[in-house]
Amino acid sequence: MWVRNGRLEIRRWWCTLDHLPDVPKTETERVERFGELFRDAVALRMRSDVPIGTCLSGGFDSSAIICAMSAHEKAGMGPRDSAAWRHAFVAAFPGASNDERPMAEEAALWAGVHPTIIEIGRRDALMELDRILADSDDIYISVPSAAWLLYRELSRQKVLVSLDGHGADELMGAYHQEGQSGAFRLRNILAGVASNSPLARRCVDILRAMKVKGQGHYFLRGGLRAIPTQFSLVGEDDVLPREWGGLNRRLYRMFHSTVLPTILRNFDRVSMAHGVEVRMPFMDWRLVTYTMALPEASKSSDGHTKMVARQAMKGRMPEAIRMGSRKVGFNSPMPEWLNGPLSGWAASLLDRKTPAFSELVDEVSLRTTVERLNASKSWDWESVGRIWPYLNMKWVMARVT
Repeated sequence: MWVRNGRLEIRRWWCTLDHLPDVPKTETERVERFGELFRDAVALRMRSDVPIGTCLSGGFDSSAIICAMSAHEKAGMGPRDSAAWRHAFVAAFPGASNDERPMAEEAALWAGVHPTIIEIGRRDALMELDRILADSDDIYISVPSAAWLLYRELSRQKVLVSLDGHGADELMGAYHQEGQSGAFRLRNILAGVASNSPLARRCVDILRAMKVKGQGHYFLRGGLRAIPTQFSLVGEDDVLPREWGGLNRRLYRMFHSTVLPTILRNFDRVSMAHGVEVRMPFMDWRLVTYTMALPEASKSSDGHTKMVARQAMKGRMPEAIRMGSRKVGFNSPMPEWLNGPLSGWAASLLDRKTPAFSELVDEVSLRTTVERLNASKSWDWESVGRIWPYLNMKWVMARVT
């Protein structure tokens, strides 16, 4: 943005579509090129004057990074590379549905790293909650306690740079989980339709809102008329290549417009709350433009997503992780917390009178739903993702009024 002589000029400086390269014709060559780019992306981000590490979840993305870091050392470190790189930080959730500690420890063992395990349990649900929400400074589908606590530990151990796996999910598809192939295909079809025009996107948004409303998780006053129409997202109107199918179109939008920008914003805030710099090898611009140009079969085939990356890491990381189909995501154990310590917090929050919030939200319906979920202890990931943003929103509005 430029302001010159009182005149405002806004110019877009980057469009991924302008930089898509030609890709090799054979899958073998495509995999080889991806591996070269990924390994170099990791190596470049190991340059540091301070100790570096990684937040290790046990999933494919972070495991691939720490294994690539180990391989880079064996191949010969450069003069600017940090020798103090053997730091892995694992958030463990004992007894929770999203605990991936065993897989994270397996990846660390492969890389020759002794990980720091931070156990996050029920006692942490209310710990520093107000500060974490304040540091996040926005409304999200969960409270980022796990990430906030993890980066705090990095800071305490003077590990001020972390190579993390952000971007891989939206670049190559991560949400094709075992038993969900039908839903995966449906999302791709809707993405193909929505990319045709703003009117088509509007129709898809309304259909999604109708689904949420049918589940009893829609509480905005004004009903479906409350869905905003005048806000366009960056990249949303880009003219995508005609040969792209629904998956590539959906990934492009997730990467540039919807999911990834939100994730990057959140992780930037919770990491910088502790002075930790996050570097993301999967978001190296060369790797991004190359992967965007690949055909869909290189990303999703044989029941797996990220196929080009999985093939590139063959023999370079634990096989069970390389070809694993379980996708958890790096989140606090919200269902367990809302069925436990956070239930009282949520009830107390809804008791606070906040007129500005009541003008926007049907609080009676919201309270009824929350009380039912609390009483039956039936919070799950679906209800958390739909309802927590309202609780987060009320906390923000109650704090500033």
